Amino acid sequence: MGLVTLAQPHALFEFPTPISALLSHIPGSAPVANTATLIITAFAAFYIVLDQIAGLLATPVLYGFLVSAQQYALSSPASLQYLLALFAIAWVAQFIGHGVFERRAPALLDNLMQALVMAPFFVFLEVLFALGYRPSLHRELRNEIGSRVLEFRRAAKNAVKSS
Repeated sequence: MGLVTLAQPHALFEFPTPISALLSHIPGSAPVANTATLIITAFAAFYIVLDQIAGLLATPVLYGFLVSAQQYALSSPASLQYLLALFAIAWVAQFIGHGVFERRAPALLDNLMQALVMAPFFVFLEVLFALGYRPSLHRELRNEIGSRVLEFRRAAKNAVKSS
């Protein structure tokens, strides 16, 4: 969100008074209602639609990331260079990690929505599952993932045999 904040650092709209009053208690620069704010709000709304409890639990985490990114991006003169470097390193690490450990391309090459929107929520759900959240859903997801991994491995094995 830091890069999005830098791309559109100025406010697009004003926060409603109750939200502004709440945000005034955050130390540092006041958060800005910009493109990054709209993106995070859309993510939070989508996550709440997918799973109300998990989505509501993820919302303050998302806004915490937003406020942190905005404060850093707007307060540090060299933040653009650091954020671009971090962004590039993270993407390179993701491709290396997928290639070395999973032996397949990252999901973003298959489905951009899944990679950029669903993956963060899936990671958040994994944390909740580790804390005991909805064990039946966790079991169902593990089974689905297991069958998809098995299907992928069979397809890869058949592709090697046919070549």
